[in-house]
Amino acid sequence: MRKRVVFGPAAALLAALMIAAPADAQTVKKAPAVPAAFWFAGWAPYGQVRKYTKKNVADRLEGSAEIFLQYGFTDLTVHHFRPAVQAKKTAGKEIALEIYRMETPADAFGIFSVRRSGAEKVSEIIKTLNWISPARASFVKGNAYVNILATGCEEAEVEKVAAAAAAKINLPGDPVPAEVARLPKTNLVPGSERYIRGGLAAWAETPFLGRDFWGFRTDKSRAATARYAPKDSKLIVLDLGPEATDVTGLVEGLFKEYLEDVTMADGLVRGEDAVGSSFLFEQKGRAAALVLGETDREAAKARLAEALTGPGE
Repeated sequence: MRKRVVFGPAAALLAALMIAAPADAQTVKKAPAVPAAFWFAGWAPYGQVRKYTKKNVADRLEGSAEIFLQYGFTDLTVHHFRPAVQAKKTAGKEIALEIYRMETPADAFGIFSVRRSGAEKVSEIIKTLNWISPARASFVKGNAYVNILATGCEEAEVEKVAAAAAAKINLPGDPVPAEVARLPKTNLVPGSERYIRGGLAAWAETPFLGRDFWGFRTDKSRAATARYAPKDSKLIVLDLGPEATDVTGLVEGLFKEYLEDVTMADGLVRGEDAVGSSFLFEQKGRAAALVLGETDREAAKARLAEALTGPGE
């Protein structure tokens, strides 16, 4: 006689769950942070997904590859889409989705920041830092800088695709670097904030940052910049790195090349341009700050002091 097996309540429940669950559901796979393929309502992918590395990214970017490399570019994938339903009214419409992976979220913000003017429209439905236009949209998600190039599309179409792409990319990290978050908020022009890494971005920001002693060409320094109302002056907050040396004397010499009435007292370098706008510089350890072209002397001094006040300073 075969012996009868009697299951207890717990064993019976476990057996029932194992029977009910499909085999592939017993092993939960984590979704990739960046999908290998994208689908958007009303659009169909076409062609191959293009992939680029440091070695061949110039094939895609032509003359602008070097600044991406200076911002810590690692790889790029490009996806192409056309309307899912081909008709006369959709003829010629195309979208390219470019996903640039950078070394850090700060670098992704940096390349995003230097490729905008600050006057672009911002979308409320794209749930991350962004800007949009009828032909293009850009946003930052973790260490990814995402660029959408559209042909023959309306702004609303580009915006919906960008919002959907941002929701599908699951990369952690604050899109705003700590250096940028530290910029004083009073009279700051929204959208003017930039994160500077590398010699190209530093020189493009202002010739004052073009000299070797700052350390941008050797990738030792970083900076956050922004414009301030009402006269569009500029503040630059610098991190000169752990091996920073005192550059106050060098800045004094730089001021004398460009400005008038240059003085230095108690580590504060001050100068004026031909129309009387103030230029200030001060360094505290590895932190330093520049105020460029502020017409209000007291506002310039207060902004400089606030920029240099923070944790560890």
